[in-house]
Amino acid sequence: MNASKSSMMASKLLTTQEQDALASRTGPRRTVYYTKQLSNEAGGQYARTHQYLGEWKNNKWEGKGTLEKSDGERYVGEWLAGQRHGMGTLWERQADGSLHKVYSGQWAHGRMAGKGHYMDKKTGDMYVGEFQGGMRAGMGICTYASGDVYEGEWLNDKRHGFGVFDYKSGDHFEGLWVEDKKEGKGVHFYYHAEKKAHTKRYDGEWVDDVPKCGAYTEMPPDQLAPLTSIPDPIPSIELIDAEGVLSQRLNDIRAERTAVRTKRIKLEEHFTPEELEALRLAFDRIDTAGSGVLAYEQLVPAMQQVGMSPDPMQLISVVAQLGKSAEHTFTFADFAQLCDLLSPVEQ
Repeated sequence: MNASKSSMMASKLLTTQEQDALASRTGPRRTVYYTKQLSNEAGGQYARTHQYLGEWKNNKWEGKGTLEKSDGERYVGEWLAGQRHGMGTLWERQADGSLHKVYSGQWAHGRMAGKGHYMDKKTGDMYVGEFQGGMRAGMGICTYASGDVYEGEWLNDKRHGFGVFDYKSGDHFEGLWVEDKKEGKGVHFYYHAEKKAHTKRYDGEWVDDVPKCGAYTEMPPDQLAPLTSIPDPIPSIELIDAEGVLSQRLNDIRAERTAVRTKRIKLEEHFTPEELEALRLAFDRIDTAGSGVLAYEQLVPAMQQVGMSPDPMQLISVVAQLGKSAEHTFTFADFAQLCDLLSPVEQ
């Protein structure tokens, strides 16, 4: 090979950096197909797994694009670093070949997050509201396939907090929920189909989705429902000091359920970020060894850091409500729950 020919070939060779630059995908691109080999044999067949059409940045899907998978799943929307991020819509293919819209709304790092519209193809339930980490969380409205409707607070895909439930039958409930069940104060309005109005109401306390104690009263006549002028009288209560008995029983139930409700409700719902920070600081000041737990005798000094001075009997009582004793150790969550039990949020 003469020198001139060798020099010409060398000029055509690309450096590693130049090759990487040519292979790099950035900006809009035509459809890129992804495949997998069906067998390890030489010359084996390949099958398409998914395809992407859209914008790229640093070899990752970023910007606007459409991803289609071999099972029929399709996402059209925004991407960031190869993940669904921003506004986008997800479809799934049905058995009959049609596309079912699963979710339309905001995404963050590959999960549903923010506001969106979700349709459960298995149950037929439809949810419009807020999401966090791929689950319903925040405020939202769920219209169930049964015809019932819930509007209120959600956490970890469950009704949690204050919410209103309208039954298909016409009944109406307003009250507190914990992990998909009625828990705490609530009011249930009963619908009279013939009179076409709510004619009775029940105000009381719910425990694990069951009304435990309360009072029935008759609703006043509704001018738009003439038949409500004919009352359905509720039998009178013949207890001596009925209000006192009811009040005492309600207090008993709330006291019995305080520890259960405290454990099932996240600390962030009991305290503000500032309060949690103060509790953490108080805990750490006493936990000088950094063990992550406090002994029973360290609880009061830690509580005094945040201005609390429970007497011995109070402390014994709330510790027992957590199912513990002076022989146990207490994590930060235990400590915060004890503080909450000693100074509960108003019912």
